Amino acid sequence: MLNIKKYNIISENKYKYLSFPDIIKSKKYKNRMYLIFRAADGHHPINSTLHLLISEDNGIKWKEVNKFNKNLRINKYVWNCPRLCYIDNSLSIICDLKNHQNERKCNFKTIIIEIDEDNYQIINSNFTEINGMVPDKIIKFKNNLYCANHIMDDKHETLTQLMNISKDNGMTWYDCNILARHDNHAFCEASLINYNNKYLVAYLRDNIKNRNLYKYISSDGINWISKKDIPICGHRATVLYENNRIFMSYRDTKEVGIGFMTAEFNNKLEEKNIEKIQIEDDFPENLYHCGYTGLAKCNDNLYIIVYYIKKDKNNPFIKSCFVEFNK
Repeated sequence: MLNIKKYNIISENKYKYLSFPDIIKSKKYKNRMYLIFRAADGHHPINSTLHLLISEDNGIKWKEVNKFNKNLRINKYVWNCPRLCYIDNSLSIICDLKNHQNERKCNFKTIIIEIDEDNYQIINSNFTEINGMVPDKIIKFKNNLYCANHIMDDKHETLTQLMNISKDNGMTWYDCNILARHDNHAFCEASLINYNNKYLVAYLRDNIKNRNLYKYISSDGINWISKKDIPICGHRATVLYENNRIFMSYRDTKEVGIGFMTAEFNNKLEEKNIEKIQIEDDFPENLYHCGYTGLAKCNDNLYIIVYYIKKDKNNPFIKSCFVEFNK
């Protein structure tokens, strides 16, 4: 059973559009978590800043430890949607940058930034061969690294979900295959999990109003099989997997707000005994100004969801919600 325990406001600024948070548990320090989000002068900005925060008490209190600025006029690019991940034991930010306020006119590029966990400074920063937008967390699977992102596919007049692979621990990346493309769907924003090093499982947004999330699986990261969609109307899912169970946070497009679910996996990789709760509602007009989420586990049965939400404010702000799960 899922039970909401507590809410916190992490950051708000009436003059800035705060959005796209992500969170990760430190591999190095027991009670530490990292959070990243973008602050900007709008949803499609000219000026943008990535803010890196830490918590030493599993997500209750936060402090900023670094920030990274990009301005469209000065740097020719602005930040888009960041994620946090570990490449081996190195804390890393992966984020796409865009060179235009109109995404249909943008060129995108993706950067990976390695962060020192003791002084929070940049160790390495490298642009990758990953083309397209909204990269997911980097996932290790069968000794290779995988990262999903998508492109606006003008040739096929749709969105196309891609899968990128690195065979040298992130030094070089290859746009190795098309995960999903369909004339009647607009697949994007995949979230990946490693299922016991046997399968990669991808949960995809279908960018058509109130469409369910779709699921694809692969045993090699190259050839993908479409599975049954799941009854979640969601965007930009964030998924954790452990002990044959998934936990998922997402923008709820049907109820408008932030949703959270858990389900068991059977031996056919089907979700069983799905339980859903609504973390927080927003107004219908705020559908595209709320809900991209980050998700992390605090302890044995407590999870933290970070998200942005607008409500009746001039600009969105960053919140967290703690949810307890008991079987």
